[in-house]
Amino acid sequence: MKKFKIFFDIDKEEQWLNDMLSKGWVCTKINSTGFYTFKNTTDLEQVIRIDCQQDLRKEDRTNYKQLYEDFGWQALKEKSYDGTFYWVKRKDGNDQLFSDNDSQIAKYKRLMKHSSNWAILTFIWFMIFYNNGNFSKFLHIKDAYFTPGLWDKEGFAFLFAFLFETPFALMRFIPPWLFLVAFAIYLVMYFRYRKSIQQFIQ
Repeated sequence: MKKFKIFFDIDKEEQWLNDMLSKGWVCTKINSTGFYTFKNTTDLEQVIRIDCQQDLRKEDRTNYKQLYEDFGWQALKEKSYDGTFYWVKRKDGNDQLFSDNDSQIAKYKRLMKHSSNWAILTFIWFMIFYNNGNFSKFLHIKDAYFTPGLWDKEGFAFLFAFLFETPFALMRFIPPWLFLVAFAIYLVMYFRYRKSIQQFIQ
């Protein structure tokens, strides 16, 4: 079975994967485009955890993976472009990747950095689309149509020109909105992760 999901919150993604597991569906493959592959299982005594280690160098990444494999974890997926690791293991009472508050705080600090990096990147992409300072085609979709005299045409001539131009207009109009929304979401996640740290501060 395959499902398509997009997550900005790693904690919610982890919870969803474990909810699926509790229903008898264990994740076997995760695609970076948002597709998750599941297979039916009767073994519900498993747990999935997600960690973000974007700053690990190659040799440190090898040691990191070996450490958790020694404790019984199996790497389900590694996103090399942002250092996100998906781990799965059988429940044995030690089902958390991090057992102390300092490690949990360090985890959320990494997630804060992860979110801030993506927020900055999406904002840069947004500004690239409008590096000429012309925001009209961002606010008014008509301005995203570049065909000269389009709105003065009539009948079939208008319909043909409109349909021909529409895919290009949408490519100019929609992506900046997506980048701006992504920027806002990552910014919200940054502050949410920062708030999560408070529960581990004595």
